[in-house]
Amino acid sequence: MSLRTRKLTIACLQINAHWGTDVLSSIRHADALLEPFLQAPTAPCSSANRIRSGKKPDILVLPELAFTGYGFPSRTAIAPYLEPTGRGVSTQWAQRTAQGIGCHVIVGYPERPDGSSIVKDEGPIYNSAVVVGPSGTVLYNYRKHFLYEADEKWGASAGQDGFGSLDLKIKNSAQLVSENENEMRIRVVLGLCMDLNPEKFEAPFTKFEFGNFAVTNKADVIVMPMAWLAFGQAESNNEKDVTDVQDIEDEPDWRTVHYWARRLTPVVSQYAQPEQRKTSNTIFVASNRCGIEDGKITYAGSSCVLQFCNDASVQLVATLPKKSEGVLITDVSI
Repeated sequence: MSLRTRKLTIACLQINAHWGTDVLSSIRHADALLEPFLQAPTAPCSSANRIRSGKKPDILVLPELAFTGYGFPSRTAIAPYLEPTGRGVSTQWAQRTAQGIGCHVIVGYPERPDGSSIVKDEGPIYNSAVVVGPSGTVLYNYRKHFLYEADEKWGASAGQDGFGSLDLKIKNSAQLVSENENEMRIRVVLGLCMDLNPEKFEAPFTKFEFGNFAVTNKADVIVMPMAWLAFGQAESNNEKDVTDVQDIEDEPDWRTVHYWARRLTPVVSQYAQPEQRKTSNTIFVASNRCGIEDGKITYAGSSCVLQFCNDASVQLVATLPKKSEGVLITDVSI
């Protein structure tokens, strides 16, 4: 069976948003980083943020709780930041940005469904991600399935529908190879950060819950907004430890990137079967936040795109460094 090749352009926005800061300020900062996409550049784009002039993504991915920060200590602390399902400031930003760029946008946000109290500890709240189409239409709302201890601190409930899966229509015939189509349909599997880990860190490492879900659902693209902690640097109350982290050379956190790939072992293994269940490549997109929050929590950054190839190899297509904010944009073949 021959390999069908389709081209797709992926972008990740890596930012450093702290809880307790103004969400609208975080949004303005994101707009500034994405400005080359929203208007024709009048000068060459800075290489520091990895934007290449003239490129437009088909899918733009932002981190988990992208504009609010992540380390909320309680439900009371996160209450002012909770957003109604698919209608809050994060969704509104995604709609405006999707229409402005002409792409799909996926962004993490703290969700308060209708009927949940902002002030009282009543009703479920979720760590969620919304998917918005190029027209600004809300296509999907995903609720994190495996909770991290930090989610439990502010009272998040686990999403009860399992991991996410949806089909996206990409309208860009110029990017199709060996196909005479005006539109291609891709299967996206969606998770949030801890979803990639063993459940509660109690399940066997080799259970690979999320990786197996991606294979079962025949993912073309695996998308994961994250607030992933730096490898071995989860939390520290020692001021010197924070200084040491800041002094590390700003390159990707390679141990973290390697761990992400290991957690998707079933995606690699499917290509090593005597009779392959899938002949096209599978793409993994991790959009992580960066920086230090509360002076003690260090994030891994290292937003990246990996390509799991039909020859059972794994290729690092592109990555951002550990500490710096910026935009990663790259072409992939699926």
